[in-house]
Amino acid sequence: MMTTNSEISEGLLNIDVLNRLDFHAASFVKAPITLRYVSSKTSAIGPALCHGIIDLLDHVTKRFHEYKEDDTTSFGNENHLYHSCQYTLNVKEDNIQFAELTNNDDKINIEISSLAPTMFYQLREDIGISNEKFRQSFSEYNLKDFTNTGRSGSLMYKTYDQLFILKTLLDYEARLLLQILSGYHLRFRQYLTLLNRYVGLYSLRIQTSSSNIIIYVAITINAFTPSLKINEIFDLKGSTIRRKITGYLSTEKFYKLKDMNFTELYPDGIRIPTNIYQKLKIIITNDAKALKKLNIMDYSLLLGIRHLDMSESQMLERQKVQGITALLRATNSFTPNQIENSTPITSSSIFELDTTSLPNSYLKPLEILKEKINMNLYYNDDSIAYATLPIPGIINGTNKRVYIYLALIDILQTYDTLRILDHTFRKLTDSDRHLEHSLIPPNEYEQRFHQFLFKDVFIDANDDFPWDITDVSKCVTDIKDEIMDNNKIKQDKTYN
Repeated sequence: MMTTNSEISEGLLNIDVLNRLDFHAASFVKAPITLRYVSSKTSAIGPALCHGIIDLLDHVTKRFHEYKEDDTTSFGNENHLYHSCQYTLNVKEDNIQFAELTNNDDKINIEISSLAPTMFYQLREDIGISNEKFRQSFSEYNLKDFTNTGRSGSLMYKTYDQLFILKTLLDYEARLLLQILSGYHLRFRQYLTLLNRYVGLYSLRIQTSSSNIIIYVAITINAFTPSLKINEIFDLKGSTIRRKITGYLSTEKFYKLKDMNFTELYPDGIRIPTNIYQKLKIIITNDAKALKKLNIMDYSLLLGIRHLDMSESQMLERQKVQGITALLRATNSFTPNQIENSTPITSSSIFELDTTSLPNSYLKPLEILKEKINMNLYYNDDSIAYATLPIPGIINGTNKRVYIYLALIDILQTYDTLRILDHTFRKLTDSDRHLEHSLIPPNEYEQRFHQFLFKDVFIDANDDFPWDITDVSKCVTDIKDEIMDNNKIKQDKTYN
């Protein structure tokens, strides 16, 4: 049973100034121990965090409605503010297995703090997330675990309605987010941006007789909720080294794809309407330049694709198979029904089987880009598309239709001394390909990222974008052929 020990307290954090010579060694040393601890205690810590988020949200809401000036804050230091509340977990009553780390304590004290609460409150309001909606997402008091496919090893969770993702941060990442928070917030107000929407930052201090562990957890909007019915997710950096999920791509692996997987599955890229292509190019260029100024690199474009003209079995058939992969594919071919009906495993995927009752994401691509299209033409009575405003695309080479969702993520990695040393080592040991690695200087990273996205991923369709759909089951290829045939008939009649 969890109990609240005290009233909510307020204070100011001491945020270190950004230092490019910092190795952040302490963060990397402590992280594995901390994450192992949290991972094994999610069933207990998760509900405590949900309780803390709701209690602290109610406090900041009340504070806005009944505001009284105090000694805690002054103009310009709102990003240093924190609200904290103490909780106690009764280990024996709840049968929590903390023995190896608690020295058989009966109780564990957890201090949960909301960092920069008033700024995140306003940021959520600007995005269109009311406090009531945000509160509701944590009201079930449990979090769903899912696998993080990145190199950071951070733990990731979803709220029960899957609208929000919670991700553990290293302490220097949390400090960086707080330091740039004012400009980050202003960017959403003044500019169009694809930057990932951070909507909350919390710290948990877990105290026992034998340990004192601090965990930072950031909350972001889930860009790819299950209701979108996305078939593939790509994490794109423009790098070619260790940027491929190898082996036979099962349905589950389609949600963990990387750069080289994209170039193999879409060798000619995806055409998108010219107005959207131009606007997307401007926005991503500006976002990448802003990150470069902050000495940030290793960010990714998270790209979600929903296929309209391709079944699951056809998606699997696209793979070039050799050797053992061909054998696996042949084995799978003996059970076609299993392939056709396969779904991602719940424990390691962003998606669940039943999506009909789940809400849509707060991130809508065309709304972010402030671009309009003929919705009746491109969405053709598709209720999900009308609600979520994806970018329409046509696959070069096959001319099949897709819907595109996207977000710029992992924007808290600075090119610090450790990365400089790593890059220097790569230049000495792999001089021909050192700029193909993920960790390269921000200038080079920005250029490579931009070139890959607008040369290999997105293609300006110009006037070649046939989407005259009257039947959603009809392939664009057939439509294009019909248009060409009709034009030929018209020309023949003209000549005759």
